[in-house]
Amino acid sequence: MPPDKFALNIRPFRNADLPALVRIWIEHWSASGPPPYVNHAKFEQAVLARTFFAPETLLIAESEGTIKGWCHFGPPHCDPSHAESDLTVVHALCIASNSDDATALRLLAAIEHSPKSTSQIRVGLVRDDQRGYAGLEPIGFGIGIPLSDYRSNSFLQQAGYTPGIPHFRMTAAVSQYRPPVNRNALQFRRTTEVICASTLPGESRVAASLGHVDIESAELKERGGPTLASISIWFSDPEAEVMSPSTAILDLNPQHAKGSLLPAESYLIGAMVHSLNQRNIQTVETSIDGDRTELIEQLQTLQFKVVDEGSCWVKTF
Repeated sequence: MPPDKFALNIRPFRNADLPALVRIWIEHWSASGPPPYVNHAKFEQAVLARTFFAPETLLIAESEGTIKGWCHFGPPHCDPSHAESDLTVVHALCIASNSDDATALRLLAAIEHSPKSTSQIRVGLVRDDQRGYAGLEPIGFGIGIPLSDYRSNSFLQQAGYTPGIPHFRMTAAVSQYRPPVNRNALQFRRTTEVICASTLPGESRVAASLGHVDIESAELKERGGPTLASISIWFSDPEAEVMSPSTAILDLNPQHAKGSLLPAESYLIGAMVHSLNQRNIQTVETSIDGDRTELIEQLQTLQFKVVDEGSCWVKTF
């Protein structure tokens, strides 16, 4: 019996695949929202140019010489310093507009049977600083698989994956922003100062994955006294421009771990968002787990709004 000429072949990435990867990225995400502004240079800067990129972890689904979909995953223990090093994390899984769910299911099966995989696989990135996708449209800071990406939600369910807790993308519009005025804010305004400085990640993996991002630390200090609060903000590197230059990411990982903001942290966030209008920043975004209700309410008081929701999908073998 002759072989099926339409059979899918799953193979590792080759350099010549880049145009098809970008085309399929745009096709996949265009089905759930506005087309992302991603080109070859942005994708290469964000993903392929990383020192830790391994071609065998980017799988291509090909039929008759045409690429129908692709996926990129991080095998367990690729970064032992990271808390999720025992997971296989699927960074991206995109299928072409003329492909069906079977293409995605084959790619997922290839990851599950990969010798580099593990007993638990998670699909989706949340507050990620490890894989290079930070700031790349529409990943942003990462909220897992958005609810609007109905194709991915459908084939993940078919493949036996289960969604986890919701993650919210929260944004604040910088234009005309006015921080809340209260007793604490008035006191901090009189007795403190905000000091900003560029910073470099201490971990080599984070430094490599955020090579297209300018990171600044902002500290609220008593005049002549100690530091009361600190936050980090990510800006687009003007040379790489993987991120939109009009968007900034508010990194609240330490505060997220606590589940709430101190009064000094709330004041510092408001002061920083207010100041970003001078840098032509239009939007500040962050990512918060749905069970961090106090933190969500505090950010809403700071005029952040929930604009998107997603979940990571997990399968255990």
